[in-house]
Amino acid sequence: MLDQYPVLVMAASAGSGKTTAAVQAAEALSGPVAWVSLAGLPGHVDPGAEALTRRLRTAVEPHVPAAAAALTDAPARGVPASEIGVLLARALAGTELVLVLDRVETIGGLPGAQGLLDALAGSLPDGPRLVLISRVDLPPGLGGGLGDVHRVAFLEDRDLAFDVAEATEALRAVDRADDPSRLVEATGGWVSGVLYDWWGADPSASAVQHGCLAADLLTQLTPAETALLVRTSLLDDGVTAEGANALGLASPDRTLATLRGRRLPLSWSSDGSRMVALPRFRHYLQREIEGLDADTLRVLRRGYATLLQGRGRHEDAVSELLMSGDTAAARDVAERALPEVLGRFDLTTAESWLDRMRPAPTPSLAPAALRVALGLEQCWRGVQLADHHGRAWWGALAEQPGGDEDLALLVWCLWHAGRIDGAREILGVMPPGHPRDIAAAVLALADNSTPQLAPDLLDRVTGPLEAMVMRIAYRSGHLRELRDSMSGAWRKVAGTSWTVAALRAEGRISQAEEAYAAVGEAPGPVWLAAFEAAELMADLGRRDEAWPALLAGRQRIASTGSRVYEILSLLLEAKLALRLDRDLPRAARALAEAERRGCARYAFTAELAGTWRGLELLLAGRDHDAVPHLTTAVSTMRTGGRRVELPTAAVYLSEALWRTGDEDGADAAADLALEVATTQGPRNLLVQALEDMPSVAVRRADAEPTHSSRWHELVSALATARPVTGGAVPRLTLEDFGPVRLAVDGREVHPRLAKSVELLAYLLHQPAAGARRRVLVEALFPGRSDTTGRSYLRQAVYRLREVLPDGLQLLQDGDVYRLTPASAVISTSGTLQRLLAEAARQDGEHRWDTLGRALEIAERGSYFDSLSTQWLDTRRAELDAALLQARVDAATVALHLGRVREARRLARHVLDSDPYREQAWRVALCAAEAAGSDDELLDLYRGYLRVMEELGVAPSADLRRLVDRLRR
Repeated sequence: MLDQYPVLVMAASAGSGKTTAAVQAAEALSGPVAWVSLAGLPGHVDPGAEALTRRLRTAVEPHVPAAAAALTDAPARGVPASEIGVLLARALAGTELVLVLDRVETIGGLPGAQGLLDALAGSLPDGPRLVLISRVDLPPGLGGGLGDVHRVAFLEDRDLAFDVAEATEALRAVDRADDPSRLVEATGGWVSGVLYDWWGADPSASAVQHGCLAADLLTQLTPAETALLVRTSLLDDGVTAEGANALGLASPDRTLATLRGRRLPLSWSSDGSRMVALPRFRHYLQREIEGLDADTLRVLRRGYATLLQGRGRHEDAVSELLMSGDTAAARDVAERALPEVLGRFDLTTAESWLDRMRPAPTPSLAPAALRVALGLEQCWRGVQLADHHGRAWWGALAEQPGGDEDLALLVWCLWHAGRIDGAREILGVMPPGHPRDIAAAVLALADNSTPQLAPDLLDRVTGPLEAMVMRIAYRSGHLRELRDSMSGAWRKVAGTSWTVAALRAEGRISQAEEAYAAVGEAPGPVWLAAFEAAELMADLGRRDEAWPALLAGRQRIASTGSRVYEILSLLLEAKLALRLDRDLPRAARALAEAERRGCARYAFTAELAGTWRGLELLLAGRDHDAVPHLTTAVSTMRTGGRRVELPTAAVYLSEALWRTGDEDGADAAADLALEVATTQGPRNLLVQALEDMPSVAVRRADAEPTHSSRWHELVSALATARPVTGGAVPRLTLEDFGPVRLAVDGREVHPRLAKSVELLAYLLHQPAAGARRRVLVEALFPGRSDTTGRSYLRQAVYRLREVLPDGLQLLQDGDVYRLTPASAVISTSGTLQRLLAEAARQDGEHRWDTLGRALEIAERGSYFDSLSTQWLDTRRAELDAALLQARVDAATVALHLGRVREARRLARHVLDSDPYREQAWRVALCAAEAAGSDDELLDLYRGYLRVMEELGVAPSADLRRLVDRLRR
């Protein structure tokens, strides 16, 4: 157009592409371009003219120095504004300068500036070009010089809008894959509507860019239009005249009609009655709400809350009322909304509401507050209710529907906070029933009375009482019930801690770790974070994670108001100090602090303190001092039916009694530990205690008349048991049974040197995945000189580093090579050892399943099947021996479980490989007898006798007695 018209006026809305069009038009001409923004011109004696003259002079000086000189000091010399415009026009004669004046709309009300531009446009000769850009129509005082239609071209919104072809090209240029037809239809081709992704789901993306454009768009609107857009941005289902009127906006139907004609990132219904701000525009408008004054904002939120209530959205209404500061109204609405909120276990929402209702929730909200207290383990909420509303309130609860459950929750809160007498007083007003039985069981943890709970109570209660029963069930040792009962909502969420605890106690460490990891990055239940995290890390052999987990857990405990959790955290500190570090002084300090905080007031914490005090004294050699602590602990555990830690205390008591000369008492205590672990399931806890005092298992095994006793199994398990390493998903996997294969994130890789794989295998077999250079050279390159061996090692290291994934490094520190982090790499042999270690801590079906998974690994072939060096042969022999023992163990477990066929098969496999293994003969004989095959029994025994004869060894009297007994 500029090649046909000396003056081009572009009056279109913000974001319509005016600037882009002007640039493209100027580039099409050969002349220079001078760009001047008129925004922010000040008014003086001759409003706007002087400032405008300075800007024009600066812009044209690089291109037409003579024109700039003509404008110098013109206002100061008293030259009128209109003559300055004529003067500039004449000075530009004979040039091809394109003079672009942007933001022309801003000079409305500046007569001097308007007069100068009017004269310039009217006097402009052929050659130079003038472009006037405005977001609205030109100011009324400007236009006299534009009267000649043959000299002036006009572009408006509809002229600048994209058609589908233009939109396609523009989107391609900015690498957008949106449907151009849809965008053109939705926006009318508005350039910013097409090019800017106003529909983006993430309102924070490109927030600065969209925010700047949105701010420009609002400047072209009337105050009424801006107010409607900003205030109705609260509405998330679109804006109608009715909705806007509910927010207190005047004449919203008229304002909506004017907005309908604006170029804005809005979507409209087909009849124009409903407006929806596109997501990123709405995000900007919502930020503008915060700029409203407090009174306006308060009225706005109350109006919106009323609208939400009318639509049945009570939860959203509560949030708006709380933000408006109207706590009384929020409380009334919350009473209707909280049952549904708690029904879906949205404790976070309920917590946020209750925290803003000071000083305490009203009695009508107390049931919700108590459920939040239990779900988030914030016993202080119940204490607050009891103190604020008093006996008159809780005394009347027993007569109200559901009041007995509220009272049970209140007992739990006061008991946790150390208010045991108050809890007992509340128990006294509770009517008979499950809630009272559960509350009494909670108090039994303090006074050591025997709880009278129905065996199937966990399956007969629902709601928050489920979570309370799970806590009691764990202390009572009902591990299988905890593991198998996860149907209720409260059990699934609040019960995660106790499920992890039960799995860990049973020795199912991998499953416990998986359940713990499933919580993800969320804070998770307090018990899980404050106790089970540290316990699990200790069981996984990750000492350096166990201690930080304990300390981090204390931060969570601080928000609960629980005296019980404070004490238990100190007892856990003592346990970790003794088990992980053998740090007796630290354990003693933790136990002393637990005692100072009232440990003795709770029977179950007193007996735990006695257990760990007993271990501390045993490790210190103060055996006689340990006996009374451990005797009391075992006694109160048995009286109170708290059996989960009973095997631990009984093992320590057995050791203490034996050391002090009471051998019969020592045997009885050891047998008690085994009986409870066998019937209740905490096998892992028993094995851990026996690892502290292994002589207990050895003595009891020696006293057994046969070598097939449970105590012999435990002695064998102690030889296998080790800390169960974590089963995290690795980046690098070495399959070292059967054909050797190395994979990174599931993709097979091939180091250029086979020795690199062997180097990896050797490092994985070492503590902390590291070894000294001399050791590596001797193992991997035997017989080589030191110089040659080092050279080969450097090449193996280099080629191994080539295939390591990001985040896994083979570092050299002096003469030590180390893989880090070791958790990022795993081998099949490492998995085998982890499974065997875990199986040693399990019993029954769980042990059978874990041993089965371990034995499946051996079916792939031998360790490094095709290679033979001294260290590989030694390692292969170690693993073969472990697998052979695993088959013996599996056969033994199968026999206990009545899986006679599997027991016979496994025993035969062992005897075919190693006919000198007496334990396998014993299992095979028992399996033959269980199968009812006397012939097989005798054939096996004759085979055993031949083997013993070959060795020149007399047959075992134990086996002879076994055969005699079985034949009878």
